[in-house]
Amino acid sequence: MTVHSNDGQSWLTKLERIGKKSACNKQQVFNNLGHLLNSDMLKGQFLRLDGNKAVGIDRMTKSAYGEHLDGNIHNLILRIRRGTYRPKARITQIPKEDGSKRPLAISCIEDKLVQLAVSDILSRIYEPLFLPCSYGFRPGLNCHAALKALQQQTYRNWNGAVVEIDIRQYFNTIPHIELMNLLRKKISDRRFLRLIKVLITAPVIEGKQISDNVCGCPQGSIVSPVLANIYLHYVIDEWFDEISRSHIHGRAEMVRYADDMVFTFEFLSEAKRFYKILPKRLSKYGLALHSDKSQLIPAGHVAAMRANQSGGRLPTFNFLGFTCYWGISRKGFWRLKLTSRKDRFAAKLKGLRDFLWKNLNTPDKRRVLTIVIRVIKGWINYHGISDNQRRVGQFIYQSKRVLYRWFNRKGGRRGLTWEKLTLILKVLGYPSSWKVHSMFNSC
Repeated sequence: MTVHSNDGQSWLTKLERIGKKSACNKQQVFNNLGHLLNSDMLKGQFLRLDGNKAVGIDRMTKSAYGEHLDGNIHNLILRIRRGTYRPKARITQIPKEDGSKRPLAISCIEDKLVQLAVSDILSRIYEPLFLPCSYGFRPGLNCHAALKALQQQTYRNWNGAVVEIDIRQYFNTIPHIELMNLLRKKISDRRFLRLIKVLITAPVIEGKQISDNVCGCPQGSIVSPVLANIYLHYVIDEWFDEISRSHIHGRAEMVRYADDMVFTFEFLSEAKRFYKILPKRLSKYGLALHSDKSQLIPAGHVAAMRANQSGGRLPTFNFLGFTCYWGISRKGFWRLKLTSRKDRFAAKLKGLRDFLWKNLNTPDKRRVLTIVIRVIKGWINYHGISDNQRRVGQFIYQSKRVLYRWFNRKGGRRGLTWEKLTLILKVLGYPSSWKVHSMFNSC
């Protein structure tokens, strides 16, 4: 892998050529990728960085790094070329809903440049290979597209089954040896592969403790999403695509967003067979099924109708922050519907309350309100989908009540009426309506 500091051709043009090669020849193996890592590319990646993000262990900000950008980039390229580049990462623990903690990588500016460059190269190589079932961290795709695909899949299976899968601590348990072996299917450039290994094995720095990262791709690292997608592409997507055509009777489909995935089957018996062999497949690649968060349940609009006629309901399942349940459409037939998960709904309101109470005595109310309204709009933009209007309306109202209590407790007296608060929030752009993202236009 030869690393150049300059090159006549645009690095974007070279990336496009790699993408075209990969698309035209799925068997193409890339053996010279280092020429992309030149000063032009790294400077381009520098422009993409968000200067407001948390700084790494070296405390270097984007503006400070940019004061001597040419020299810093030149020095970085030399270290990459000589094989002496070593990233550093600070790890903070983020609490999860189940009480456990998720490691989140906070990288230095320089490491982010390398991560962005490697991520771009990998994306160009693998994007043409990824299957239509994969929606996470891919251009032009998002959670709403994945949810809509799930709607359509369940509609096609009248009386089958759904398998909801959760991989236990997926990002933190991806085995490095197996990941590197899978990368060698498409990449033979040893130095580029070594650079990837250096990135994923960067030491973990938490407080004053330093330890080697021997397993996993920490969430927060820019290169982790594409590596996680590549791993599950081989471990799950390609494997399921093959067995669904050769070993499973009836229709069998899947939709995956990162490590969040749901499988739909035309026949319950086939779903049971699949659910039995899946843990063995995961174990082969160093992964484990989270049994408490995975399940096999009957599904389909015929199954839902029969359950209702018997006085019952089909079990629900979760996907991408939504609870999926069976209900009657406006046209009078049963179909899958989505509503925001109750625990996530409550957690978001609690987060708003906690933030406001931490800022109880702030003199800058407008700044606090601007932040809160931005968070509320972000939640609404994601959750404002078909069938979820009631829950979104509840969130808008409950968030407003939280703000009302905050205003009236701030000074120790109740001097702000609901009507006056409504006027204040209207001026600041507090949402009263929202765009509904249609999940299933034909229903």
